Amino acid sequence: RLSPTSLLLVTIFGQTVIMGFAWGFTGGILFADVLALPDHIVHLIIAYPTVLTLIVTLISTTLSIITSMFFTFAVKEALRHHLSGPMTLFKLRTAIALSRPTWVLRWRSLKLSALTLAVYAVITFLNTSWSTLLLPTLVQWPVATFGTELDLGSAAFVNQLSTDINAQEANNAQAPAFETINVLTLLSGIAAVDIQGGVQTSSMFSFNGVSYNQSTGGILPAIEEYSGSSNPPGSNVGLAFSGGRIPVDTSFDWRRLKRDAGTQGIAKNYTITQQGVTANISCQPIDRSQNTFTVDPTQTLGPNNTFFTWEAVVGCSGNFNSQLYFTAGDLSGQIDNATEGFVPVVVCPNPNSTTFNPYKFDVFISGLYKYNFLPTTVCEVVPYLTTVNVTYNGGIISVDRIDTSSGLTSSPNFPLSQYIATVMAYQSGSNQGMTTNTIGDFLSAYGTGNVSVMHSELEDYWRGITEFASTQLRSGYSALGVPSNMTRSTNGTMYITTYGWRSQAHTYILLLVVITMIWGTTILAAGYGLIQEKIHASDPTFDFSDPIHLIIAASGGRLESQLREGDRN
Repeated sequence: RLSPTSLLLVTIFGQTVIMGFAWGFTGGILFADVLALPDHIVHLIIAYPTVLTLIVTLISTTLSIITSMFFTFAVKEALRHHLSGPMTLFKLRTAIALSRPTWVLRWRSLKLSALTLAVYAVITFLNTSWSTLLLPTLVQWPVATFGTELDLGSAAFVNQLSTDINAQEANNAQAPAFETINVLTLLSGIAAVDIQGGVQTSSMFSFNGVSYNQSTGGILPAIEEYSGSSNPPGSNVGLAFSGGRIPVDTSFDWRRLKRDAGTQGIAKNYTITQQGVTANISCQPIDRSQNTFTVDPTQTLGPNNTFFTWEAVVGCSGNFNSQLYFTAGDLSGQIDNATEGFVPVVVCPNPNSTTFNPYKFDVFISGLYKYNFLPTTVCEVVPYLTTVNVTYNGGIISVDRIDTSSGLTSSPNFPLSQYIATVMAYQSGSNQGMTTNTIGDFLSAYGTGNVSVMHSELEDYWRGITEFASTQLRSGYSALGVPSNMTRSTNGTMYITTYGWRSQAHTYILLLVVITMIWGTTILAAGYGLIQEKIHASDPTFDFSDPIHLIIAASGGRLESQLREGDRN
C-alpha cells in the first residue's frame, strides 16, 4: 500500500503532466494558427462522423475524471490535516462538499457556500473544457502561395513578340491557330456579354480544358489542377498555339509544417494575384466629321444566284483600312431584307501598317439588310495590362480586376495591342456567312430595340475577345516554359477546408484558466498535505468525507472535542 506522501507526489506529477499537455496542445494551435488532421483521418471522420464525437467524448471524460480525482484527493488530504482542531458542523459539511466535490448553501455562511459553488462549477465545467479543446471542427486553413508567370509588359517579351508578329512568316504561323480557335474567339466575346437584352447574365467559357466565369481576364491558370489540357503542344507554340499543356510555376509555403505538404482536405480553393489584360472599350455612333465608312459591292452572276464581293473601307483620323466580304443574293441580284443580312466590321488603322497605334485602335461595325437595326458604330479599343484577383473554386476560374491599370510596358512599343487587333480583324471576317452574320444574329436575339444596349453588348463582346486573345497568346509563349527575363511574380493564398483546430485565443484562454486553476489548487493542496505529513502524521485510514467513518468516530466519542456548537440552522 502506497503511503499518503507517495500518493501526493503521484498526484502532483500526474496533474502537472495533464496541465502540460493542455498548455502544449493549445500552444501548438496558437503557434500554427491552424492545426490540421492528416487526410486519412479526415476521410475517416467524413465516413464515420459520430465516431469522432464518441472518441473525443471518451478522451475528454477520461481526462476530466483523472483531473478531478487528483484534485479531490489533494484537497481531501489537505483538509484531513487542516481539520485537526475544533470546528463547526457546517465547516465539516463544507470540507466534505469540497472533497466530493458538491455544493452546500447556507445564508449565514455565504463565503463558504460561495467557495463550494465555485469549486463545483469549475469541476463541472472541466469535462466541457476538455471536449471544447480536443474536438476537431471544420476549419479553413490558409496556405501562402508564390510563383512566376509570363510578364506581357516585360521588355524581353515585348521585343520577342514584336519580332515574331512582324516576321514574314507570321501569317503562316498564325493562320492555322486562328482557324482552330475561330469558334472559341466568337464564344469568348459572347460569353463576356454581361447584359443581354437588358437582363443580367452569367456564362461559362472554356479554353484548353479550363473553365472561366464569363471571361479569361487575359490570365493563365496559376494552379496545377486548373491548368487544363495534359496533351503536349508539340511545335505549335508562340503565335501558332491552339492548345496543349501549359506548365505552372506555383509553390506553397507550408512554413514549419513540412509534414503537411500536399494536404488535400475536404475541399480547396485559391485566390491568386496575377497580371491580367483587358480593355477600355467605348462604342458610339459614327462621327462622320472625323471618320468615314463606305461599303461598295461588286456583283457576279451565278447559275442560281448572285454573288456579292463587298469592300468595306473606313477612315479614322487620317488612317485607312479595308476588308473584303462575300455574300449571296437571288438570281435577280436582290438581297432579302427579312432573311439575309450583312454586318461589315473593319479594324482601323490596319494592324499591320506602320501607322497602327499600339495603345488605341477603332473597330467599325454596321448592320445592313435584316441587321439594319444596328447603325454604323465605332468602338474605341484601349487594351491595357492590369492586376487581377483570380479565384479558383469548384473547377471554375473567376477574374476580378483590382487595378484600373498596372501600366502598359516599359517599351514604347506594345505589340500585344497589334496582336489583339489582328485577332479581331480575322474574327470579323469569319463571322460573316453568305446570307447571315453570327454577331448580327446575336444582336437580333438581344436588344435590337435599344441602341445603347447594343453598344453595351458590343463593348463586352470586344472586351471578351481582347482578354481571350491575350490568354491564347500568353499560353503560346508559356507552353515551353518562360525565360527568367520575361517573368513576374505571383502570390496568393490556398484555402484548405479540413478538420482540425484553429486558433481561437479568447476561447482557449478561458479553457486554460479553468484547467490551470484546478492544477494550481491541486499543487497547493498537495504541497500543504506533504508539509503537514512531515510535521505530524495523521491517521490515513480516517476519511472525514465518509459517513460510515464519521458515525464510527462519533459513536466512539472521538469527535466530541472537535465539533463545537454554533450550527442552529
